[in-house]
Amino acid sequence: GMTEIQGTQYGDIFPTSFLGGSTTAITGKDYLRTEDGEVIIGEDGYPKINPTKSALIGNREPLFQAGISTTFRYKNFKISALFDGRLGGDVANITARSLWSNGMHKALEQYRGRQVVWEGVVDNGDGTYSPNTTPIVLDYSTITNYYSAVSSNFIEDGSYISLRHLTLSYDFTSLVNKRSPITNLSVSLTGTNLFILTKYTGSNPMINASSDAGGTGSGGIDNYAVPTTRGFNFSFNIGF
Repeated sequence: GMTEIQGTQYGDIFPTSFLGGSTTAITGKDYLRTEDGEVIIGEDGYPKINPTKSALIGNREPLFQAGISTTFRYKNFKISALFDGRLGGDVANITARSLWSNGMHKALEQYRGRQVVWEGVVDNGDGTYSPNTTPIVLDYSTITNYYSAVSSNFIEDGSYISLRHLTLSYDFTSLVNKRSPITNLSVSLTGTNLFILTKYTGSNPMINASSDAGGTGSGGIDNYAVPTTRGFNFSFNIGF
């Protein structure tokens, strides 16, 4: 019977739900690996790709997520802040994958044409493995067939801490003449999305491929989505 339901396809990456299990999995191409997770390398120095159409390569569900709001007052000043963050939750960086495939990724400036030894192990044929020592050249064919073609290379940790909102305000009401019809007078400056701390290499780990994707949703799918923008707003408030 059916054991998994795959959502909208992004290349060979699928948001996937497993019946009786995770509803936020990511499946796609991966290398052949040892039980310890090391990539198995052929005698020619190239990694071996798992022939399975869709291997489990990630999970978009975070281990923990939270938000904290705080307000600090001193005389007529007030500072309010909202922080949020999460621990875990994989992101499929399809944008980066496309840039690698098209030869436009910034990392290619230092890797293209270099001779490297692919990190992994070689099967000795007797159940044991030895570290790979055979060099290969990172030409266009190698990059497209052995790197950008393998989805698991673009699954990243989506952990982050973000300052979503910060507002600084000053209340002038106490300085207004009591005979004045003004009952409230204040100014404030608000910044949104001021900073984010994350190891994610894409635009934003909170990215969502689209709001109307089918299947198991598009959270944790970075597919050329427009990133969150930083903004500032000044307000002047007066009441009578």
